[in-house]
Amino acid sequence: MKNIVNVPEELLAGRILLSEIINRDYDKIALILLGENMDPRNYREELSIIRLYLFMKEGGDYLYEKELDAFSFKGMAPALDFLEAFPKMSALDYLSRANAPSRILDGYRVD
Repeated sequence: MKNIVNVPEELLAGRILLSEIINRDYDKIALILLGENMDPRNYREELSIIRLYLFMKEGGDYLYEKELDAFSFKGMAPALDFLEAFPKMSALDYLSRANAPSRILDGYRVD
């Protein structure tokens, strides 16, 4: 994957870049998804975490704005399912996932 957003090293500490999402029609905002305990080479059987960050375009560069959310999963498989579904989520899907207790969302799918 060719990275357009330059993610600061301090955000990458202990994390891997999972996805970079930039809307083709409105490129002033970039969403970056970073994973903790998501690297297959160092994976430990426990929670995997996906963190969502907002970057704003200034001039030709995307600058870090803030962390938007963090999602925890009981292992890498459900985290990867979420990662695949994330770009297709409606606002309702996202709000449900972001605000519901994790036990309710085990097996939650976005089609």
